Amino acid sequence: LWLVAQVAQVALSSRLRTRRELGPGLYEHGVYDAGGSYCERGDVCCHGRDDACTVPYHDTLCYCDLFCNRTVSDCCPDFWEYCLGIPAPFPKAPGCARAGRNYPTGATYRENCNLCTCGPGGQWQCEDHACLMDGELIDAVNRGGYGWRAANYSQFWGMTLEDGIRHRLGTFRPSPTVMNMNEMHMNMDSNEVLPRHFDAAAKWPGMIHEPLDQGNCAGSWAFSTAAVASDRISIHSMGHMTPALSPQNLLSCDTRN
Repeated sequence: LWLVAQVAQVALSSRLRTRRELGPGLYEHGVYDAGGSYCERGDVCCHGRDDACTVPYHDTLCYCDLFCNRTVSDCCPDFWEYCLGIPAPFPKAPGCARAGRNYPTGATYRENCNLCTCGPGGQWQCEDHACLMDGELIDAVNRGGYGWRAANYSQFWGMTLEDGIRHRLGTFRPSPTVMNMNEMHMNMDSNEVLPRHFDAAAKWPGMIHEPLDQGNCAGSWAFSTAAVASDRISIHSMGHMTPALSPQNLLSCDTRN
């Protein structure tokens, strides 16, 4: 009976131990963001044990109370320096600074269409792709007074220029012959005057179809062909036929594009 009572007492005491005491600690697989500011950023240091003395850390919590400084540590990385005034028991990784925060080696973020990675030397290493949307180019166009304004279309943000050419303009790049084409020059009669503005929807009301968004399917050739053919049929039939021809039909049936 005495042995049974002892076993029951041990089992009861195990059940009373908290999840925090039974946890493996934060640094079982190494220190994440060793140079980060946690207790300092939260301005917290607590005496004894205080299970509410926590700060968000990675995908969990770290502690800034004296109880955290035990064999199985769950202290925040800056607990020792900020709360105790002593060096941390692990070396500080250099990390990379960004927007007032320190990130560990291997951390990443995106700068428009380019991926930046924190290198082992504490420097961000970023790709150097030309982006489809360029804030500096947009500003330069809008300062130039060209009669139109550029804008940042969010659906294009984060795409490289190569992505835009491949997915928004068509499957194949234009041939060298097309790329080397020059503008055409025409001689107009002296009594001919080009209008300052032209709106096909106003010229042929009810006969011009709304533009479609091709998305990133590289089908501009199909969308433009179907749209022009739809409008021409409407105009030539004087509005008696206003079909919306299907670009999907071209995409599905033409295996050469």
